This record gives sequence, structure tokens and C-alpha cells, in this order.
Amino acid sequence: MKSMRFFVYAAAALSLAACAKGELAGTGPRTITFHASMVEEELPPTMAVMGTSENNKPQILWENGDEITVYTSAEASTTAVEGYIFSASLTESSASADFTYTGEGCASGNYLAIYPAASTARVVNFTGEGDIYRIAAVDVPSSQTLVAGSFDRSAAVAVAYAPQGSTGLNFKNAVALIKFQVADSNIKGGSIIVDGSDAISGRFRADLSTTEPYIPTLSTYDASGVTRHNFVSFTIDGSTCLSTGTDYYVAVRPTSLTSGLKVYLNGNWVKTIPAAEIMRNKVYNLGVLSVPNTPVEKGLAFDFTVEPFDGWPNAQRSPNPGATSCVYPLHGTDYTFVLADCGGASAANTFWAITAPINRLALAAVYRYFGLPAIEGYKLVKVTCTNVLLNSSSATTAPVIGITKSISASATHPAESEYVAPVQTWNKNGHETHTYTPECEANTVYYVYAKAKGAFTGLTLTYEPAQ
Repeated sequence: MKSMRFFVYAAAALSLAACAKGELAGTGPRTITFHASMVEEELPPTMAVMGTSENNKPQILWENGDEITVYTSAEASTTAVEGYIFSASLTESSASADFTYTGEGCASGNYLAIYPAASTARVVNFTGEGDIYRIAAVDVPSSQTLVAGSFDRSAAVAVAYAPQGSTGLNFKNAVALIKFQVADSNIKGGSIIVDGSDAISGRFRADLSTTEPYIPTLSTYDASGVTRHNFVSFTIDGSTCLSTGTDYYVAVRPTSLTSGLKVYLNGNWVKTIPAAEIMRNKVYNLGVLSVPNTPVEKGLAFDFTVEPFDGWPNAQRSPNPGATSCVYPLHGTDYTFVLADCGGASAANTFWAITAPINRLALAAVYRYFGLPAIEGYKLVKVTCTNVLLNSSSATTAPVIGITKSISASATHPAESEYVAPVQTWNKNGHETHTYTPECEANTVYYVYAKAKGAFTGLTLTYEPAQ
């Protein structure tokens, strides 16, 4: 941590004491209530609303409608279960709240709980390894909406454990926070990008110690449709630009870093943080950020797990041996991608797929091309693709992907001289990132090419000014 060039701020966080006011055994509908109270600790804020304690320290506050999901060992071992959603009813934000569930089930046992509440079933393992219990499918969003003075509640991941008969659920933060302000009045968003082999967002498994102090870890989780990204993209909701003089927070998964992290605003490099590790429970203050007058580098993070933008095909199209241009708006700029086939292709199978298991950019057959944006005055120097399973029928075929400088005129693979970055064989089940360092000219479209079909959920592109 000695190499970090930023301040680590201690803030308040969550210790949730809960007392069951309803009977947790038996059958039939009933009401169960946990009383949740906040205890000031040297931890970052967890909820989406922050206040100030009597000691003038940041303090987390529950909001009306906040929900947690509680799982019990009486009903889950290593199977996918939906758990029980408890909700808070408050007239104003408060440091304490009653969380209530009305319905059947929730039998007495050991408990795991998570905030934000789970909307779908998750694999919950109460046997674990030693003193570790697990909750699978825990998401740190790769696209986050900034909140003035706080952060996206969907990214406020916290988990808790309580043994059978306990009266308390002690929640612990599972994420770290990147804090910053902007000095420029025209900032519409940005991104935090790390080395392609590192993952700071996506879907993970929460491993939670069952002994004090119940420390969680977001670990690797591999299953169909699971994807992990080397970026977090952020934007503001309900406003054209970020406000100057306002604190914003971005949540990231704690992890070791290969080469630190880079911060971009409106796609322009602002700051490099040479950190070796992002630690859980820490707030990393980057200070006031400003875009250099002379841009040094552009870093663009494109997230294909979100809903497709207008004009993008989301299923197989009619034959199109030419090219279809599609616009991806990012932080105030429209970036144009080209979806194309070679001249002899039988169908245009490059599209933004919205079918299960997850939204993704599909190169759904051989001879498919995905043209990357050409930026005036810049040359492309790095491409990182977040690999994901194309579909269940492709699980036996490993994708083979390279980068070319042109589209073949017939149904043949490009000649070796056409590749600006050699092909790489991807894991057929996804769960990996693949980085290319092409040799490109400025102001030129280059193509991600499928020598064997594949798909990706995230794409980060790095451009340098042309000399």
C-alpha cells in the first residue's frame, strides 16, 4: 500500500444488530421482524443515504423501503433458494429500523443475509469450508449511477451471518469505494479501468467468515452466464453533467491489482493510481479530478450487459455482406461500431444478444467482424474483451478471436498479413478476459474477428494520440 498516492478515509459503516420479534419455527403465515440498528465503526458508508453523527462523522442511514434478504440453513445447503425479503418502513431516514417479513417459511437455523436484497434465487452454502459460508451470484454492477454525496444503492453490497438462536445480524461491507469530485463543469461520466486480468465488477461469490469479526470476501464464481469486468463505468442520472464541488462514490470489488487503476472522465485519462491492492471497507479519496488540457490517452469501457441501444440488431439479421454502423453513446460522445460479414457469408450473425444467460455482443458464427471506433487524431493501442459463453450449444467450441485491418471479400479467413493482433483461443465457457495490443494506424477502423464464434460482455479500448 506504500505506493498509493491517495488518502484513505475512515467513514462509518454497518453493524446491524437484529432481534427476532416473531417465531422463526412452525408453519403457516406469520410476521417476523428484525430490529436493525447502526453502530459507528471505522468502515465506509454502506447505504445509499449518508448523514452525520453527533461526532460529525459520516453515518449510514436506512431509508424507507430498504430491503434485505435472509437465508436459513434449515432450508438451504448448496441449492439455489430465493430466501426471505425483509423490508423497512420509515417516515424518515434513520440509524435504526425494523425489518419485517410476512409469510410462510423462514424456519429457525443459521442465517446468511445480504443487502441489497436478492431479486432471484441464489446458491447458498451453509456447509462451506471450515468457518466459511457462501452466497453465490453477488453482483457489483459494471455500470453505476452516481448519487451526489453517496453512491449507487445497487452496488452497496453487504453481507451478514448469525448462528442459530442469535439475536443479531452483523452486516459487513463487501466492497471498497472510490471517492472523487470534478473540477470541470462538462463531465457527463467516466470509468475506472484496471488491467485485463483483474476484475473489479461483475458477478462473484460472497464468502463470509462465521467467526468474529465475520469478514466477507468476494471470490471467483464460475457458472453459465457469469461475467467479470476489468472496469466500472459511471454516469449521473437526471442531470446533464456532474456537479462541481460534490462528492461522488463508485463501488468496486476489493482485489489485488496487476498495474493499479486508471481513472477517465468523458473518455479522457485523468489519473493513474499505482495501487497494489484495493481493500474492502476502505474509501479511497482521489480528490478533485480535472481533464488535462492536452489529452494523453483515451480509455473507453463499453458494457454489453445493459439493454441494447436503438439501432443495434439483437438477433440474426438478413444477409449483409457490407457493414451496418451502430452508435454507442458514452459520456456525451457517440462512438460508431461496424457489424459486418465477409463477402460470402450466408447471414449476418454479429449482434447485441438479449437472450439468456446474459446480454452480450455475439459473434455467432465464423467469418464475423466487429469494427471498433476510429477516433480522429488517435490510434488504437489496446483491446480487452470480457469473454462469456455464447450460448449452451457453443459450450463444446472454443472461440478463436483476432483483430484485423480489413474485411475479407469471400468466406475465407484473413491472410496473416491482415492481422494487427494474432488470434487467441478463448475459454469456451467464458469467465476470462483477453487483451490484445494491436499495431494500428490513426483514424482507422479495425475489426474484432471471429475465426471461431464467441461472445463478450465488456470491451475496453485504449487510444493514444497519433504522433
